[in-house]
Amino acid sequence: MKNYDVIVVGLGIMGTSTLFHLARSGANVLGIEQFGPTHQFGSSQGETRIFRRAYWEGREYLPLLNRSHDLWTELQALSDESLLIPTGAVFIGPKSTGVVKGSRKTAQEGQITYEVLSAKKIRARFPGFSINEKMEAIYEPGAYVILANKVQTHMMNHAIEKGASANFGRSVREISRYTQSMLLVKTDNGDQFLTRAIVLTTGPWTTNNFLPELNSFRFSHSVPVYWFDVRVGHEEEFSKDKFPAFLYNHADGALLYGIPAGISSERGIKIGFHNRQHLLCEPGNRKKSILECYSTEMSSYVEEIFPGLNPLPISSRSCFYTMSKDQSFLIGTSREHSNVFYASACSGHGFKFGSAIGEVLALLAQGKSPPIDISNFNLSRFKLVGS
Repeated sequence: MKNYDVIVVGLGIMGTSTLFHLARSGANVLGIEQFGPTHQFGSSQGETRIFRRAYWEGREYLPLLNRSHDLWTELQALSDESLLIPTGAVFIGPKSTGVVKGSRKTAQEGQITYEVLSAKKIRARFPGFSINEKMEAIYEPGAYVILANKVQTHMMNHAIEKGASANFGRSVREISRYTQSMLLVKTDNGDQFLTRAIVLTTGPWTTNNFLPELNSFRFSHSVPVYWFDVRVGHEEEFSKDKFPAFLYNHADGALLYGIPAGISSERGIKIGFHNRQHLLCEPGNRKKSILECYSTEMSSYVEEIFPGLNPLPISSRSCFYTMSKDQSFLIGTSREHSNVFYASACSGHGFKFGSAIGEVLALLAQGKSPPIDISNFNLSRFKLVGS
């Protein structure tokens, strides 16, 4: 049997990043993925993601965000093609509530450059948005869009150049103790491997058998995302200089996100709900088509918020969110095996953290302490809340 220092199971952004960091450190590492590279069946699918640090979700994410930014910048320096596209990002909502309040607070505490924009200034600067007087915005000029598929491909290629192995089209069927210090991994085609440590980054495929302790704390959701065309005569409103990446906190509580057109090969402006249209499902039961009522709901919001867009989507796609109970991350060590580590769930906002979480997992798998405190993302937080 082949013997590895670490085996990484699941090669979305978290697993690919872990493989990348392990290979760079000189570890003998194998990655196993049941689908192909940059497949369309998990949470890491698609071409674009927003990177922002004025994080309305809370300042506890700042250490990971800052490290992720440094690592994304380092990755860009390794590539001859653009992986990070400067767009800035605007976070719009009712005054002093939700996204606006949280983004401003984190920006202040993290010393992140930002601007506060009144409704009048939003209209003047970003005319593609329909804004009422009760709204304001936080603008983060340093935000950017990550070309998601490209960064994963670049990380994988670099890992392989550094000596990593990757088996695609293979599923792990069994993990068991082989000796006191070694684990045995069996795949669906009968292959068997020995390893000193395992990293599980399998998203919605984190099965009952491997990490049963997570069963009550993570849930798989199918979530749609849509693309919209600009109406004729409104092209200027949605040009590069006038339409950044965005979060839009509607007065009714709906939270939309979006990415400008022309950044990737995806046609149109990408828009989705972060906190609506979540359909509970397991990976094998995902609906490929988007419910008609979901498309109708999104069209009504687009018509209200973006008068210059055709409200009928030109395309849509279903992707996965693996959610925790509090919509934060789960990063930790298996209860059964002290040398099995995991990152799941990432709750629909994890991709931007992928570079740093991969580094953390790589260090843990090598018996090293990560430079970032990840205790906020440990499973034990749920027990403490209930005690």
